[in-house]
Order: sequence, then structure tokens, then C-alpha cells
Amino acid sequence: MSNPVHAPASGSDLRGPIAFGVILVLAGVVSLAGRYLELSPEFGGWVVAIIGAALLAAFLYSHEYGFLIPGGILTGLGLGLAASQMLSLHDQSEGGVIVLGLGLGFVSIYAIGALAGLSANHWWPFIPGGILTVVGSALLVGGQAVDLLDYWGIAAIVLGLLVFLGALRGQRRPG
Repeated sequence: MSNPVHAPASGSDLRGPIAFGVILVLAGVVSLAGRYLELSPEFGGWVVAIIGAALLAAFLYSHEYGFLIPGGILTGLGLGLAASQMLSLHDQSEGGVIVLGLGLGFVSIYAIGALAGLSANHWWPFIPGGILTVVGSALLVGGQAVDLLDYWGIAAIVLGLLVFLGALRGQRRPG
């Protein structure tokens, strides 16, 4: 009798662990290369982006949603970090590029899931992605756009009430 807990995995069940192992090796190689080759300061952003891209590749290989989330986030953050260093930005513009990259990384989770044809693609990345994209854009524009961020609470309340009322309205419909 075989123990189902320790049953051998089929080829398709090994896709996730294989992809994760490759990502760890790639992350280690990139990290060591950056340390010992004394590359430019923006290399740190590229390391984060490369790890994110490897996670996205693992998602495309395995179709496991667990690779897509960190892949989108790390790729967006890494590209934002690298861009802020390469463009020699300072103050709120530097932060704006980083935050914008992170926001677009969240939005990419949904976009890539849709392009890959995920049957259960989730809309939740638009919440942090939208907020971060608006904040990053305001920081890049500066001036009055940043002043408007003081009123984000009002927008959150209005949006929350709309979602709440929409949910209540959906419950009242006969099903």
C-alpha cells in the first residue's frame, strides 16, 4: 500500500518547485555578481526587477498564481528603483517614480493574469495599484497635485460607500 501523503509527484506537480529552485539560483547568481563585480548603484533596482521577471517567467511556466503576485510587484518596484537612479531624480520626483513603478507592478498582476487566460483572475490588484499609481503620479507632477493628496480620505469614503451600496443592491435582487 502506498502512502498518499508521500506519493510521487507527477511531472506537472513538479513545475512549481522546479520554477522556485531556478528563481533561487538566479537570485543568488545576480546578487553575487552585483557584489563582486562592483556594479553601478542602480544595479540594486535591476536585481529586484530581474528577480521579479524570473517570478513572472515561473508563472508563465507553471501557471501558479503564487508566482504572479510577487513577480508583478518586484518587477514594478525594481524598474521604479532603477529608473529613479538612472534619471538622477531627487526629492519627491525620485519617490514618485518608485511609487509609480510599484503601483504599475500591482496593476500588471491583473493584466498578465488576463493575458495568460487565468480562469480566476482577481481584481484586487487594482486597489493598491490604483492608489500607488495616483500617489506616484502626483509626486511626479508636484505642486497642487501633491496638495490634492491631502484629500484622499474623502475619495476613499465616497468609493467605499459606492462599493458598499452596490453590494447591498446586489443582495436585494432575486436570484
